[in-house]
Amino acid sequence: MPPPTPWQRRVKSAFTEHLALKLVAIFFAFVVWLVVSGERPTEMVVPVRVEIGVDTSVTLRGPTPEVRALVVGRGRDLMKLWDTPPTISQRLGSDVPDSLAIMLEVNNVELPPGVAGIVRDVQPRSLRLRFDVQTKRFVPVRSALRVRADSGFRLTGPVQVEPTRVQLIGERRTVRAIDTVVTASIDLVVRDTTSMTVALDTAGLGVRVSPAFVRVRAPVTAIDPPTAASATPARRRP
Repeated sequence: MPPPTPWQRRVKSAFTEHLALKLVAIFFAFVVWLVVSGERPTEMVVPVRVEIGVDTSVTLRGPTPEVRALVVGRGRDLMKLWDTPPTISQRLGSDVPDSLAIMLEVNNVELPPGVAGIVRDVQPRSLRLRFDVQTKRFVPVRSALRVRADSGFRLTGPVQVEPTRVQLIGERRTVRAIDTVVTASIDLVVRDTTSMTVALDTAGLGVRVSPAFVRVRAPVTAIDPPTAASATPARRRP
């Protein structure tokens, strides 16, 4: 193998001689680059955390839509936003509609403490949120009983139900669609005014009914037996 030329020796020495000092110089050059680039104004698109505060009776349907913001500031500040993203906060009450559009502006975006920057844009400009709202409502109870008096008795009035109203608890749209709750459809033969417990027909309502049972009473009285005079047929005159 021929000996290395002077040019080859110079190239080799450039990479091998004083290697420790050269690595230190590269490290400090990198540090200086980080400091300079960190102080230089730049812009970055970062994710935004959307915080929707709702009443305990309200549930947000589906995930919160993704929002991003264009922020201008020092590079080292903007890098912090990946660990602590900016936020958009919205507080809603129990009267929130089932579907709500929220308009977004740059001043809605809050940067975390210690981050100096300016929000230039936010996308999307509006959010469509959908909610399930739990509510309560009282509705009347209607009897679906088939009542008849036992032999020797007769009914003297309509069936009485207690309580006359029950409470519905459930999703608001479902609760509003129900205007009455009926009892179970069963046959009852009565011979006195003693009240009886009857279940309500809640199948398919999609809500919770409280109470689920009612007391019913049918006013009834005994039929007077015929008297001896009325039982004896009248005699014809000759």
